[in-house]
Amino acid sequence: MSFPARFESYELFRIILPGFFFMSLLCVSAYLFLLTRSALIEFSKHQAFLLVVVGGGIFLGFVLYAYDHPKRIKAYRESESEMPSNHLRKILCDSCSTPCTNKILDRGSAIDTYFYLLNTLFDSASRERVLYIGSVYHILSDIRMLSFVFGSTIISLSIFGLVLRPSLPIFDAIFGLAFGIALLCQWIWLHPEFFCHEQLSKGDKYLKYILKFERRYLDLNIERIKMMLCRQK
Repeated sequence: MSFPARFESYELFRIILPGFFFMSLLCVSAYLFLLTRSALIEFSKHQAFLLVVVGGGIFLGFVLYAYDHPKRIKAYRESESEMPSNHLRKILCDSCSTPCTNKILDRGSAIDTYFYLLNTLFDSASRERVLYIGSVYHILSDIRMLSFVFGSTIISLSIFGLVLRPSLPIFDAIFGLAFGIALLCQWIWLHPEFFCHEQLSKGDKYLKYILKFERRYLDLNIERIKMMLCRQK
């Protein structure tokens, strides 16, 4: 069973999963510390708790979506010249000397034109692959970032709490440190380039693969694209 190859479906996919991962980390973090644990346990007894968790997960997903951390990653910034919209402009217009009414003049027009082709030129299986792998890249990037932020914060707060309150229950300190270390280990595991510069993380591999696939698809359909877009005066 597969999702329909619709842009909205995969955009929702990349909002919901990081959002609820974020919300889960917030709840676990609140339970780890004495100052917030009792409040969390008490609030969890109310019927509104589930509504807050669901609504909070969706809200946090939109926050991550708006922040758009995946586009700030080094691998993405280094791949901007390889984006299919830039490739489309290069193969279609940059070297074209014939005047046409639909010439791609800037980056915004190139992106809009590419998404038009994605919805009209690409076959459904290829379009689904592009949207799915693009969503997976964004989700993995957000999970990596959240793992680092929460892992380092929880470890810092656990150590800070032990220094300020030596009477802190040993279970709380150990559990907090263990959970923080587990999140940092997950972050490191998702960054194999830390151990070998020639390796890429899973998300970055997906990004490289799908960009190459999109450029190749455009190359193989250049004549159809010209028939669809190029109009001589």
